[in-house]
Amino acid sequence: MTENGIVVIYNAGNSNLIGIKDLGNRVYTGGQALYDANEPWKLLDRTNSPFIKPEKSFEKSGQYADGTTFLEGLVLFNGTWLLYYGTADSMVGVVSWFEE
Repeated sequence: MTENGIVVIYNAGNSNLIGIKDLGNRVYTGGQALYDANEPWKLLDRTNSPFIKPEKSFEKSGQYADGTTFLEGLVLFNGTWLLYYGTADSMVGVVSWFEE
């Protein structure tokens, strides 16, 4: 929950037919959506492109050769947000964000 509404992070599998053309087929990425806090069925905004996608070599191996970044959990720890994600069905990665 934020002051702007409910933030949802989600996984999405790309499709060459209807998705982002330069990502490849069956690439797993992460997106974000914002819903109204008082009427949670109302979508207020959504990212147009993934905020996380396979870019590193360890994210582009395994079952899906074009890559996988599969969101697993978001944790606030000592003022830093930690987003854990699976990579290429064989490893776990983490990205962090903190507000100064």
